[in-house]
Amino acid sequence: MPHAIARIAKLKGSNITPSEQHTKRVKEVPNANPEINNIRFIGQPETFDSPSLDTLVRERIGEQTIRKNGVLCVEMLLTASPEYFRPDDPSRAGYYQQKPLEDWKQAVHRWLDNQYGDRIVRAELHLDEATPHIHAYLVPLDERGKLNCRGLFGGRAKLSKFQDSYAEAMSPLGLERGIKGSRAKHTAVKQYYAAVNKEPDNTLDMTTIQHQLADRKRAIKEKETLKHTAQALAKEKEVLQQRLRDLEIRVHTQNRELENWKKKYIELANKVRDFPLEKVAYELGLNPDPKDKHKWQNEHHIINLTGSKFYDWKELKGGGGAIDLVMHVNDCDFKQSVAWLNDRFGEGATLESVTYKTREIIKTEPILIFTPPTPEESKWQEVKKYLTRSRKLPSGLVDSLYQQGLIYADDQQNAVFIRRSLDESKITGATLRGTAGEDNTFKGLVKGTKRSEGWFYFSQGGQSSDPINRAVLVESPIDAMSIAVLDRNDSRRTIYISTDGAGHIPNEFLQQLRDVVIAYDNDQAGNLMAQKTISQLPNAVRKTPKAIDWNEELVNRFNWLKEKRSNEIKEQPQPERKRDRGLSL
Repeated sequence: MPHAIARIAKLKGSNITPSEQHTKRVKEVPNANPEINNIRFIGQPETFDSPSLDTLVRERIGEQTIRKNGVLCVEMLLTASPEYFRPDDPSRAGYYQQKPLEDWKQAVHRWLDNQYGDRIVRAELHLDEATPHIHAYLVPLDERGKLNCRGLFGGRAKLSKFQDSYAEAMSPLGLERGIKGSRAKHTAVKQYYAAVNKEPDNTLDMTTIQHQLADRKRAIKEKETLKHTAQALAKEKEVLQQRLRDLEIRVHTQNRELENWKKKYIELANKVRDFPLEKVAYELGLNPDPKDKHKWQNEHHIINLTGSKFYDWKELKGGGGAIDLVMHVNDCDFKQSVAWLNDRFGEGATLESVTYKTREIIKTEPILIFTPPTPEESKWQEVKKYLTRSRKLPSGLVDSLYQQGLIYADDQQNAVFIRRSLDESKITGATLRGTAGEDNTFKGLVKGTKRSEGWFYFSQGGQSSDPINRAVLVESPIDAMSIAVLDRNDSRRTIYISTDGAGHIPNEFLQQLRDVVIAYDNDQAGNLMAQKTISQLPNAVRKTPKAIDWNEELVNRFNWLKEKRSNEIKEQPQPERKRDRGLSL
């Protein structure tokens, strides 16, 4: 009689992804037929943005604390001996009869549902190898909902109970359990291959001999498969090591090129000298003083030249560079001075002078420093009303961000969203959103904002001390707040980042996270932005609102719930009003 076969493997955090890569055939499996599709019958079908197995497992575990070496998932391998699937030809690998297969699949599905319920997050029927089998992934939660693999599968007694349960569920199909306490599954690899190479016992009956030969043939094939797998892994390891060596060489080369460029830049900067002022003074009509080689003069000017600097003793005014000298003597503007130099000395000399002038400006000209808009407390309630009533954002979220200083009102009744570096060490700018009046569409950045060095963001979920392990990217600050309401991912510490349209994204930070969600608007611009971002973050997944953007989705959801409550209230029976009949006299 054919046997019901069940095995388990306990998976810790680092083992989940490799197991998924095997069952999804992300990695090459030498003994699998790539032309045959496997069937997922529990769990979401595989799509571009479907969550990973690791994500499913952690979402099912929830926010409970996980031990460093804790078992997060149990992989079940469920099958039956080959003669069940192909009773007419047990040794024919890859072949099966459809009716026994379908009956067995349905029986396994019922058993998984009855025995484990929603703790099974994924189950797949594999038909691309020698014998049909099922991989089922169980999150080992006990009756209290706590992660407790030891409570379910710890010790021989509980593992035996697991085998009993599966065999009992399969018994209507004619499958029986193996011998309890059998040591067959513990046979050492050396003994196993010795048994494979041993001649079959000819004193047995024909049916047993056929089964023995089939088992021997299958074992030999498995031995060959293991050999091919080992060779493939060795080849893959060699390729990865070579790739690592190539990357190390490339990094070394790039560092060397960078140092060369730094040296060239320093040399170039040192070579940048202004055009000789003596030649400029001569063309300007100034005459050298025979007694002082540094002094040049005419009836209006007595100018002292020292290197690239000059000083006019008559006007008590000085400057630096050929362009300044021409502007001073000819009383003209910058453009006219450049044109004059080009006319007198040509393009090369003019570019030297312009470069020198530019360097002097960079050294001396103060840059516009970002200054956050002054908060206007008297305008805050109107801004808050806009965010909570027009945009349907929860008061609790708005108040929390306001108390953190991330949102406030300016004197024009604009909502001010503060932009920061991701380490929160530096405020880099602010985004404005107009709220005054009806249909106010004003959006903009405060002057001095460094757009590519900071973002509007905040964190939610998990404990405040937990590290960030999930990021959601949206276009605007209001979208960030809206999707945080709709997301409701309370178990994991998530950062919601507004990337300011098609702005710069913090690649280095995002590449360190396990889970990145691209949630741009549901329009052509949003789609293009998502494609560009995913090209930089290949492991990210796309999530789109049903509406154009996430705030419109939030508003639609709010209006729908409000209308639903209103209809429910109308449908409730009204209490009968008692008439006041007065007093009887």
